Formats: sequence, structure tokens, C-alpha cells
Amino acid sequence: MYLVFDVGGTTIKYAWMNGEGGIEEKDKFATPIQEGKTIDDFVEEIGKIYDCYKKKGEIQGIAMGLPGQVDVVKGVVYGGGGIRYMHNVSLMERISSRCDGISVSLENDGKCAALAEVWLGNAKDVKDAYVLVFGTGIGGAMVKDRRIHRGKHLLAGEISFMFENMKRQDISNIQQMEGLSVTDAIEKMPYTWSAVTATGSVCHNLARKKGLLSTEVTGEKIYQWARQGDKEAENALEDMYFSIAKGCCNLYVAFDPEVILIGGGISAEPAFLEGIQRYVDQLKKISLVYDEIKIDVCKFRNDSNLLGALYHFKQMYEEV
Repeated sequence: MYLVFDVGGTTIKYAWMNGEGGIEEKDKFATPIQEGKTIDDFVEEIGKIYDCYKKKGEIQGIAMGLPGQVDVVKGVVYGGGGIRYMHNVSLMERISSRCDGISVSLENDGKCAALAEVWLGNAKDVKDAYVLVFGTGIGGAMVKDRRIHRGKHLLAGEISFMFENMKRQDISNIQQMEGLSVTDAIEKMPYTWSAVTATGSVCHNLARKKGLLSTEVTGEKIYQWARQGDKEAENALEDMYFSIAKGCCNLYVAFDPEVILIGGGISAEPAFLEGIQRYVDQLKKISLVYDEIKIDVCKFRNDSNLLGALYHFKQMYEEV
């Protein structure tokens, strides 16, 4: 049995899982991010869960998916996705030390979502895939020979930062995004793919047009409005589909994956994939090089990070 964690900026999910990916128990608790909290508090919270489950039987390892850039060999997290105290910490070593020297693996959460698809999902029968996850931002993972390709600086797949809708005269407006809230980043730096196309950005931009608060607009609400004939909502969705279709075509010719999978809560809406595919079919007319592009949705959503974290552990220690 394995103890698996999915660390988010507000909540940490955890599960007691068998080696085939079956979840026998799961629960969650608040991420310790209040003022004054440190990495010691985080490690101790993980340790408390470990102490409870080691009474149930042998734990073969702890697998963890979490935000930030992750050096999976050294077990060091950079950035931490807003969990500031996690930056540049030897987290794998600290958790193992707290938990009786048990084997620990760490992986970026977006890449965990990709590994879930490689293991048991819609990429289980291919060697090369690209996985995109649309939410507050855009998670991305490049899969080569069924393993994550990371790049020299651990940046492979960080497609949130691809440029979109930028003109030469906009270069003087560039600001550093570190330290900005998501809303401020969308407002002040509307030139990245994430600021234009992430679900959170589409909701924010439509809310601004309608004079609403960002919290009043969700993906579900946009689809509801569109079905009722709201032109602003329809255009927001069409712009999103077109942007994703362009991005997928660019990734296809740059990487040549066997399949591009798209996930995130919004992917549960059937019209989402249909809209993207409609624009891809039109873009394919440009050249025969696009003829074999294949786009599908991810199989897993809520538990994808847990499954992917466990598969990464198995790749790292058990040579699957």
C-alpha cells in the first residue's frame, strides 16, 4: 500500500492506495499557509497522516504531487506555486526523515495529471503525448517514451508562459509576473497563453465585460449563457476554442505527439472538445503536415494527481 498526497494552495488531498491505482480511503485537510507557518509545519502535517496509516500495515512509499518546478532526482521544489516556504527546500529528504526513512517521490501536479493518463488513461497505449490541463492557469506536460520530458531547466511543458496576442509596441509594458495575484497578472500581463486562454482568465475577462465580479462567472455559467443566446458568452467560448486549437497545432508540429489530451474541469463539457476540434479541422487545411493530429480529453479529473503521483513513484523506485 502507498500513501499519496495531492498538494494544492488551499487543500491537501491524500489517499491510501494499492499498487494498481485503487483508492481504498481518501480525505483532505487545509494546506498550512497561514501567516507564520513554515516548511516544518507542512512536513509535520504530512508526518501525522503517515503516523496514522503506518498502523494499518506496511507503507511501501509516500508519493506526492505538488505545485512548482520539481527536481524529481534531488527532491527539491522551486517556486511552490504560492506556497512560499516550499521554495528551494529539500522536501523529499525532510519528509523521508520525518517518516522513518521511507521512500518518497515528488512530482509537479500538472505532470502528475499527465502520468495518470499514461498509466491508466487515454494515453496508456501510446509512447509520446502532450497533456494540457486548463484551470486557473494552464498545466502542461510533455511525455516522451512514457516518461515526462523535463528539459535542462525543468521548464518543458510550462506552456502557460507561451506568448499570445502581443505586438511589438507592447514590449514596453512588460512587468515581472512573480508576486502578482492571478487577477493582476491577467490585467497587467495579458500577453501569455494562460492570461488569454486559461479557464480562470476567460471567466475574468468576460466578467469584466459584463461588469461583474470574477467570482460571479464560472465555466458552467458561460456555457449556460451561451446556450441562452448570449453573444458575449458565445464569443468568449469561440475565442477560447480558437486559441487552444492554434496552440495544439503549434505543439503538434513542435513535438509530434501521438495524441494531445486536454483536461481540467471545463473539459467535462462536451461542447469544449467539439469546439476545439472544429477549429483544428479548419487549420488542418493549411498543410498536409497536420493530417495526423489527434486531440482528445483526459480520462481522469479529480483523482488524476493522486494516480499520477503514484505512477511517478513506481517509475522512480520500481522501474515500471
